[in-house]
Amino acid sequence: MTERKTRTSWLSERYWRKNKLAHSFALLSVIGLAATGIFAVEDAAKLSGTGLSGIFPASPPADLSEGEFAKLDGNWAEWSKSASAAVADFYSKIDSTDANAQRQALGNLKIKLDVMRRALDDSRYASLHNPLTALHNSLSMRIELAEATLDTLEFHDVKQTGSKIKTRAAELQSNIDGLERYLSTIGNGSLWLSYFKVEDVKTALAADPQGPAALAAAKTSQANLLGRSYLLDGSQKEFASRPAFESYANAVNLYVSSAAWSNADEAMKSLRNEFKSLATAVDTYATTGEKASDLRHAFARVRFVSADGGERVASSLQNRLFNYNLRLLVTEDFLNRLMSQNRQETGPVSDCVLGATVSGCQITNTTVNVDLKPSNNTARFDLRLNGHIQSNTQGVTPQATVWTFGNHTFTASKEINFDGDRFSTRPATISVSPHNTTTGIATQFSGVPILGGIANRIAAGEVEKRRGEAEAIAASRVQDGVLPRFNSEVDSSFASAGDQLNRELFSGLRNAGLFPDSYSYQSTDRLLTMNARLMSKDQIGADVPESSLMTATGATALLHETVLNNAIDQMGIAGQTLTEAELRTKIEEFLTKALNRPFKFEAPPADPSALPADEKPGEEEKSLSAIIFAASDPIRLRIVDGELQIVIRAGFKREGQDDIPTREITVPIAFDVEGTKINARRGNVIVAAAEGQGGGIQINAVVRKKIQSVLPDRAVDSKIEFKAPEKTLVAYVTKIRLVDGWVAISID
Repeated sequence: MTERKTRTSWLSERYWRKNKLAHSFALLSVIGLAATGIFAVEDAAKLSGTGLSGIFPASPPADLSEGEFAKLDGNWAEWSKSASAAVADFYSKIDSTDANAQRQALGNLKIKLDVMRRALDDSRYASLHNPLTALHNSLSMRIELAEATLDTLEFHDVKQTGSKIKTRAAELQSNIDGLERYLSTIGNGSLWLSYFKVEDVKTALAADPQGPAALAAAKTSQANLLGRSYLLDGSQKEFASRPAFESYANAVNLYVSSAAWSNADEAMKSLRNEFKSLATAVDTYATTGEKASDLRHAFARVRFVSADGGERVASSLQNRLFNYNLRLLVTEDFLNRLMSQNRQETGPVSDCVLGATVSGCQITNTTVNVDLKPSNNTARFDLRLNGHIQSNTQGVTPQATVWTFGNHTFTASKEINFDGDRFSTRPATISVSPHNTTTGIATQFSGVPILGGIANRIAAGEVEKRRGEAEAIAASRVQDGVLPRFNSEVDSSFASAGDQLNRELFSGLRNAGLFPDSYSYQSTDRLLTMNARLMSKDQIGADVPESSLMTATGATALLHETVLNNAIDQMGIAGQTLTEAELRTKIEEFLTKALNRPFKFEAPPADPSALPADEKPGEEEKSLSAIIFAASDPIRLRIVDGELQIVIRAGFKREGQDDIPTREITVPIAFDVEGTKINARRGNVIVAAAEGQGGGIQINAVVRKKIQSVLPDRAVDSKIEFKAPEKTLVAYVTKIRLVDGWVAISID
């Protein structure tokens, strides 16, 4: 820090000496601008009040508590205490000081954050990466949200409100015109204008774009647009989400957020209330993984009422809560093991070359492999066909017969791109390296003393003269024989692969609500990367994983806890009462639908006698006849402290007794790879009453024993088989890492 500050000062002094006059004018200009804008700043300060007061809590959330920092022990113990104190200092200033003091406290936190970042980038601190990652991400998100909140609160400028509303009104009118043009091409399309109250908005804007009638009409249209996700059926919802509707909806949102600020006091009060809801929802979700829908709705409301349309808060949360939650990294070497093929073909030769009738046989050996190419928006690779042709032929003319050994090599290349939906190809190219060796010559004078030798030498000379032409013809024959076939086979193969993906995989995922709402593909010269986000309008995505997780020697799959939780939500078990058999059937039916093929679990063991004595279900456990899942967040998976935590919120039906009220059951599971086995070891099961629910220690013990009996330690085979054309590739899971919401599975 000192070195950087000293260098900056030196540069500033040198700049001042060389540009003193210009700098003076610049300073006067700044003073002048500050003088003319001082009232707007004062107004903003009044409206923004005391910064984060009443928005952020006055004490740190659980994931930034003193206990979490204490996990950085040993040589980090003193530093972790000071970092924890800095966090506590920031939160203590929430209610007692103003925005400037809060920003200063955030600056101190950024210094601590920088130390964490440096440690995470240093392999010497690998043993601390798990707790460091969790703390770094939690602290980063709170700092970014706090700064975005302060920036948004201070953004409003009363003098600019009128011009902003006019601009937003013009944009809204333009989008109305576009929507009308689009719907005019569709039968009964105008009915949608009435349904979403578009005509009312258009009329009100024409009368007074800044008037209360226009704002009221826009809010009504906005509410109807929000109802698309739950009031319309499947085909209607899909139609009403087309680009013309989305553009209009976005324009309505921006207009409403701008027009609301014509009454600045009310708008600021509303904004602060919505920011408080958002901050509370962020803390709840970050510490428990629950109430994702509350967070999404709070985020949407902040965007609606912000003067900047939520631009600042959206940019702060995008990489923290709405990023890809499924990533796949595959090396070129792994792709080649999966896709490479070797083929050998033999056949006769029958041709006419330079007036000679050529016959014989040939053997062709080919190898297909993958050569990855850089691309920012597709998985791009060249499919390379390397070939070696060996032939033994004889060419016959009236003058002579020539025996030739052909030894030709060729390389054909065809570019293929995959955008996540379909494969596209480009015409193949080929290069051929022909080589002919004459192995024998016979003429009608062969065997005749003197004349035979002379005739053979003349014939050999003629062959040599025509070697270049003959090899060019051989190269042309190879090209004509290889290129059309290579093009057609590859085009056909990848066209069918695209159809198969859509028919067998994508259609099932869409039907089950598991198809990503966003995805992207990239490739470098050695690595192919697929990124996908499984997230509905009521769900949350992931943050950006640590770079140490995004490495691959074979292939690496990264799954964030949200991709698993969002998939669980689609099964529809919330609020359901199910027996174990019914739950198993429900999951099987869901996976059958998603995978587009039958799926069955292995039958559970009929006799639990193999369980340890303290885990065998007794009579009380056997009396639990069904699971009563909570109406929200019935099952949540969390990846914390290097473990997978299964959190179940459910009660239980008991035969002949009262139901067990809702329990919150936490089951920690640790994974490790040992040879060709993956071990899943269950930790201590924690059972507690859910908020507002009764029941005591005895009931908790019954539930704990029941859960332990159905979730024993397991060891499964780490082998994975990849079915490829003409072969099966066997790979193994080599490592499983669980870090702050992410599970990284290495395969080789």
